[in-house]
Amino acid sequence: MTITTGLSIVLVGGEHRIDSRLVAKALGIEHKHFVETLRTYLVELEELGVLPFQTAKPSKGTKGGRPESFILLNEDQAIFAATLSRNTRQVVAFKLQLTQAFSEVRKRSPSSAVHTLTDALRPRALENLNAVPEGYFSVMGELFKHLYNLEAIINQALDDKAMIEISVGQHWSTYAREVLQIPEKERYKYAHRCQDGRVVAAWAYPIQYVNTFAKWLWQVYFPNNFPAYQQYRMRRLAQPSPKALPQRKRARR
Repeated sequence: MTITTGLSIVLVGGEHRIDSRLVAKALGIEHKHFVETLRTYLVELEELGVLPFQTAKPSKGTKGGRPESFILLNEDQAIFAATLSRNTRQVVAFKLQLTQAFSEVRKRSPSSAVHTLTDALRPRALENLNAVPEGYFSVMGELFKHLYNLEAIINQALDDKAMIEISVGQHWSTYAREVLQIPEKERYKYAHRCQDGRVVAAWAYPIQYVNTFAKWLWQVYFPNNFPAYQQYRMRRLAQPSPKALPQRKRARR
């Protein structure tokens, strides 16, 4: 999704971003020097979010050469980068234009976009719900109930290809085994259909632990593990298409 309001804003992984080449041009800086400055302040910029580095072919009309690296900056990162430049009239004009561009894109974006992953999970969650035996709950089913509120609270959407239930399931399994010491014999395996159509054996847990799972999800997983998963998805979305890299092994979803 791209919305143009003087500056072109793109939606990546549920977050609005702007191309560093556009920022450099608006600031009157050569892009290679702008990227060098961004690399100098990489630690500070990463505190404001993941920095998805991209590569692009040389522009049409040029003599070719090496692919150009650029960065997709979120709103906070773009504003911070602008503050690194001296406040000339051009820089001030850019800051105003940047603020207006991100404000306009928020106005135009439907609020339902925040629930991108929740909407994608809904049919799968309902389908798998029927496979969970009476007296048990599934990670997928309970995660679906809570994810809608999470996306609204952080006001960001995970992409619709994210399979966050795998991450949640792995962390919960470890917690259930090592902290709660739930015996394996109390769990039940059911046929779980994945996003890609595969059917795998997944654990269902006794219903008496459902409230414990909810507390763990909000008090442990979301604050401690979810940020790392969110950054993982951002990095994955920023990677070139697997078709362009046939020798690389595809990462976990």
